[in-house]
Amino acid sequence: MRNLKYLIVPFLCKSSLLKLSTHSRDESYTKVYANQKKYKIEPETIVFSGNSNSTLANEVVKCLGITLGNVVLERYADGECNIQVLDNVRGRNAFIIQSTCPPVNENLVELFLFISALRRTSVKSITVIVPYYGYSRQDHKLVKTQSIAAADIARMLEKTGIDHLVSIDLHRGQLQGAFSTDVPVDNLCPYITLIHELNNHPLKLSPPNELTLVSPDFNGVSRVKKVQDELKFAFPNIKTKMAMIYKSKHPVTETEISLVGDVHGKNCLIIDDIVDSGRTLRNAADILIKEGAKSVMAYATHPVLSGKAALTIGISNLSKIYVTDTIQVKELDKAILQDKLTVLSVAPLLAETIYRLQRKESLHELLSQNKL
Repeated sequence: MRNLKYLIVPFLCKSSLLKLSTHSRDESYTKVYANQKKYKIEPETIVFSGNSNSTLANEVVKCLGITLGNVVLERYADGECNIQVLDNVRGRNAFIIQSTCPPVNENLVELFLFISALRRTSVKSITVIVPYYGYSRQDHKLVKTQSIAAADIARMLEKTGIDHLVSIDLHRGQLQGAFSTDVPVDNLCPYITLIHELNNHPLKLSPPNELTLVSPDFNGVSRVKKVQDELKFAFPNIKTKMAMIYKSKHPVTETEISLVGDVHGKNCLIIDDIVDSGRTLRNAADILIKEGAKSVMAYATHPVLSGKAALTIGISNLSKIYVTDTIQVKELDKAILQDKLTVLSVAPLLAETIYRLQRKESLHELLSQNKL
C-alpha cells in the first residue's frame, strides 16, 4: 500500500518544480491522507467486498483499522453466482465495495445478489460504494429506440433495496438524478489523489511554474475547470491555463479535430474521467505535440483499459499517465506501461467517506475538493 503520510508544511524547492502547498484546508487533507486521527468504527458498521476490486476494499478496511465482513462468493460450473453472508448483520449498517467494471454484467449481477442477500438477513441499511459506475456513458438517447442504460441500472439498484450509493467521478453528474429521493447519491471528487501525488513527487515544469490543462472534448471542460480550481488553491505559485480539443462531425467528411487554446512550448496535462481504448488520449497527445506542446501528460480517474489500450498509450506521445485504483490495473498493462503509469489510491478517500457516513457527518468537503 502507498505511503499515506501527508504533511502540509513549508517547503523550498527550485522554481522549475511544482511547489508544495503551504496552506491548511480545514485539515481535510490531513484527515484523509495522514490518518492522524484514530478511526473509531461503530460495532453496527460492517464493510463487505465484492470480487471486482478486492485489493481496493482491503486497503480501505486497513485504513479504517477493521477487517472485511465474512462472505462466500463463488461461481457454479455454469457460471451462476452464489453468495452467502456469514456474519450476523441483523440491525447493522452494511457497506458493499464493488466496482461495476469489466466483466461488467458479471459484477453487476454479483452486486444485485449481494444486496439481496443482505436485505434478506434483516440488515438495517445498505450503502453501496461503486468506485466505477459501469454503463455511465449510456446516459442519454442517441436514437429514439435506444435504452438509457445508466438510468436503467440505477432503477435496478434501487429496486433491489439499497439505501445510499457512493461513487467516484461519475461520467455525468446528472446521473444522480436517475435515483429517487429515497436513495441519495454522493459523487466523490478524486482530485485530492492527484494533489497528494504532486506534493510528494513535484513535476519538473519548463517554462517554470506553468501548466496547461486540456480537455479532450467539449463535455470535459467542467471537469478540467474543477482540476484547475483545485491546483490553483493547492499550488498558488503555479500558473494554470486551459485548452480544449474540439471535434466536429460532418455528414460526408471525417471528424474534424481542432485545438482551442495556445499550447506552444507548454507542459500539458490532459484531464479525463475514463480511459477505455486509449485512442482519445493518444489522439489528444498527437494534436498537442503537433501544435508545439513541450510535454504531454494525462490524468484519467478510471483505468478501464480495454483490449490493447495499454499498448496504444505506451507508444503514444504521452510521457506520463495518472490513474486511480477504482479499477484494478492488470499486471500485464502495468508491465507494458512501466514507468509511464502511476496508480493513485482512493482507499483513504473511501475510508474517510465510510467513517463520516457511519457518524452521520457531512461529505461536502469530499464531494467538491475546492471547497475544502
